[in-house]
Amino acid sequence: MVRAGTGTRKITPPVGTQLAGYFYRRESTGVHDELFAKALVLDDGKTKIALCVCDLLWVQSHQTAEVRNLVECEAGIPADNIMVSATHTHTGPETRTRRAMVSVNEEYLAVLPRLIADAVIEANSNMKPVSLRIGEEFEDRVAFNRRYRMKDGSVRFNPGKLNPDIIGPDGPIDPQVSVLRVDDENGCPVAIIVNYALHVDVMGGLEISADWPGEMSRIVSSQYESSPLVIFVQGAEGNVNHIDVTDPREQSGWKEVVRISHILAGKSLAASEFSVKMASETLAAKSQKIQILYHPLTPELKARAAEVRKMRHPSAFDLTQAELIEKYELDGKSADVEVQVFRIGDTAIVGVPGEYFVEYGLSIKEWSPFPITFIGGLANACYGYIPTTDAFYPGTYETMPILSATLEPFAGIRIAHAAGNILRDLAG
Repeated sequence: MVRAGTGTRKITPPVGTQLAGYFYRRESTGVHDELFAKALVLDDGKTKIALCVCDLLWVQSHQTAEVRNLVECEAGIPADNIMVSATHTHTGPETRTRRAMVSVNEEYLAVLPRLIADAVIEANSNMKPVSLRIGEEFEDRVAFNRRYRMKDGSVRFNPGKLNPDIIGPDGPIDPQVSVLRVDDENGCPVAIIVNYALHVDVMGGLEISADWPGEMSRIVSSQYESSPLVIFVQGAEGNVNHIDVTDPREQSGWKEVVRISHILAGKSLAASEFSVKMASETLAAKSQKIQILYHPLTPELKARAAEVRKMRHPSAFDLTQAELIEKYELDGKSADVEVQVFRIGDTAIVGVPGEYFVEYGLSIKEWSPFPITFIGGLANACYGYIPTTDAFYPGTYETMPILSATLEPFAGIRIAHAAGNILRDLAG
């Protein structure tokens, strides 16, 4: 028999904290809606796992390490069985230190791991018998690959609405809306995990907000008398956003957040209501660290930094790129990149530490031995964008070395290969 518990902690930073996701200062002026760390702990009597997702742009590896240490010491859950990830909201606090142009709230960051850990510890303290259900739906009208092939042969990132030079998208999206539903002994949901691949940069502005994952989760929870904790797990969204270049309408702000939330809440509710009880309730976890080289500091990059310094009026974007190149200390070094997989009955969650391109997410799903596989992006750390090797050669924003893509071009393939091996191992 599986037991489960849920926990939450408010992680909204003080007003005035710098917001993340852009290359210039955005000092928050208010709170539109609160940010949360949401946790689910599952235990089958042999293995206990904890999933915690935060309304943040991303979490850093040292923050995850601190959360894991606190939870392991105080709740006894093994560190390797704890996954900490982010929704990727662009109206949350900056969590990256040493980020050019944008400062962090050091006092807030000092208490953040404690708050996240407390959500997991709370979940661990209120465990009760549950059953597991899995469901899926299909939604291909709110997500768009944001890289486009142009008439001049180039590939451009977000080339603008109604641009006559667009030929078509340069890649796919992942239309699968996956739902893991956790029911109590009366068949009422206590937790619903929703997985979809879509950037969280709709709200904009200077108010703190969880953006559409927060509103979507609120809507789904409100439709059940049991008020389940709804946790959004971000998918392989590296090259996927909500901008429809064929639609002239403005697609930012709270009105658009609500529209997207309604659509994805509807699909999530359908997946929940059509969900089926899992045949297996086996839990397992496995984490592997693979050494991947950081992107090399090439002569071309040095020349780019020098070019920016000669500009009379460089943009914040240009200055950020130049500063990161000039201060780069990772040339020739490698990272211990963690790939983590949870088996939850008949499904699995693959944790990837970055903004994974959707092609890799689709590949992992295709070759997974599980009927439904969740891709958990921005999990446990963040190495920036993890593009396909093909994407590096026409280039675009996501593939800019050091600025956007911190790992060498074959990182995505190696992560997918490791994930596939772990999935097959956990499937038995």
